[in-house]
Amino acid sequence: MYGQNPPALVDRIVQTIGATGDEPVADGSGGTTTLHRALTDVYSLNTPSRRLLELLASRGAADLAPLLERGNAEALKRYVNGWNEAHDVLDVLEEHRGSPVTAVELVESLRKSLPRLYSIASSLRAHPREVHLLVVSVRYTIRGRLREGLCSTWLADRWPVDATATMYLQNQQKHFGMPADDGTPLIMIGPGTGLAPFRAFVEERRLRGATGRNWLFFGEQHRATDFFYERELTSYVRDGLLRLDLAFSRDQTEKIYVQHRMRVGARDIWAWLEDGGEIYVCGDKERMAADVDRELHRIVEAEGGRSPEDAKAFVEELKKTKRYKRDVY
Repeated sequence: MYGQNPPALVDRIVQTIGATGDEPVADGSGGTTTLHRALTDVYSLNTPSRRLLELLASRGAADLAPLLERGNAEALKRYVNGWNEAHDVLDVLEEHRGSPVTAVELVESLRKSLPRLYSIASSLRAHPREVHLLVVSVRYTIRGRLREGLCSTWLADRWPVDATATMYLQNQQKHFGMPADDGTPLIMIGPGTGLAPFRAFVEERRLRGATGRNWLFFGEQHRATDFFYERELTSYVRDGLLRLDLAFSRDQTEKIYVQHRMRVGARDIWAWLEDGGEIYVCGDKERMAADVDRELHRIVEAEGGRSPEDAKAFVEELKKTKRYKRDVY
């Protein structure tokens, strides 16, 4: 979906560069619009572009120049995206008020906003003419200022009821579609909002009368507040449709994640794979998916009696035959 930047953020940027918001600027499609509308609808304000940093450095921002030098890629990465260090467009402009830019120059140095991708969390068979999304509002604080996810907070707070919005659709069937054979055992690993496609998978399989077994690993921070679709999923467990392993990381002293639950169920995971099962992973690419992948290799070694090299080859064959599919971000 295409969301809108928060009005307070847009207003503060306009004020920081000494503009009114009514200045004519490029709309990103060959036409013109006002600065305020461009910053609201067209351009990304989360991650400053290299072009913006270069512009400010050329205007006297001496601290930015070293970040742009060859060999300082890691320092630049930390400045732009580092945990508790990240700078957005407003940060950069406010920290370099002595390096003024015009409305036109600012817009020319920004990237266009990209659509935010959400997995569909519903089966069309279960919910005709509807699309369900699982969205958690992204909010965090860096250097005392609240940061907000562009699309998640727009959906939660700023999209008027009954209003329409521009949608971007992407077909994931080729690389993340359900098994063609309804009898195939299905292992799904989807912590957080990575649960979304698997809710749709189980709904669809239930209504199709699929005979294949379904096993879901889901995790979040707290069961009391973060167990998405709890009533629905637990009803599937009671009906024998779903095996469910949960990992609520902050509900006990020692943090527990989905890969730890995989280790407990390692023998059965291997049995399901030997029975032709397919394994799906959806969610965080940097940490969760990597941890899950390492655990899968360990399971193949320990339960399958394979050497590390043979386990690696086995997992690669799962990928090649589309029995190990990942939708990670």
